[in-house]
Amino acid sequence: MHRYFFAALMTGLLTLLSACTNIKYADDYKTGTDFSGLKTYSWRAVTVDIGGIDKTFLHNIADAQLRAQGFIPTENNADFVVDMQVFSRVSSGGNTSIGVGIGMPVGSHGGVGMSTGQTLGQGKQEGVIVIDITQSSSNSLIWRGNAEGIPLINFSLKAEQKLRESFSQLLTPFPPLPTTK
Repeated sequence: MHRYFFAALMTGLLTLLSACTNIKYADDYKTGTDFSGLKTYSWRAVTVDIGGIDKTFLHNIADAQLRAQGFIPTENNADFVVDMQVFSRVSSGGNTSIGVGIGMPVGSHGGVGMSTGQTLGQGKQEGVIVIDITQSSSNSLIWRGNAEGIPLINFSLKAEQKLRESFSQLLTPFPPLPTTK
């Protein structure tokens, strides 16, 4: 009896864990760039391709994060310009599945079994945020950050704190730490 209870509990736990989303953050930058002189910024473009999402809402969250990191918004002669793209896509899924098996012995040598499997995560919509930082003086891309796998529910007004956390994790690596030689 305890064994069946334990198996049911573990199945429930695996189902719960596999339902959690993992947001992936990545950033890249142009080597050799001196980021120390970057203090002021302006916005060039904000593109939001998720239906029902107000781009001003996302722009304000990203802007608040940049200000919290000490950057100063300006209209003229900014050190860098910011572009942001937000869109949804179908997740790539991967090899995520749950299997359940039940078996019981019959006699001393035989057994009867039943099994089922369910693939998870395929075909699910996820949000993606890409932020590009372009140095104004050279008009060259110097930093790009992206966040993938954001549940679309996080883009709602009710989940604003989760979205703020995503922008914080996305933008905190900018500017990159200087490399030591």
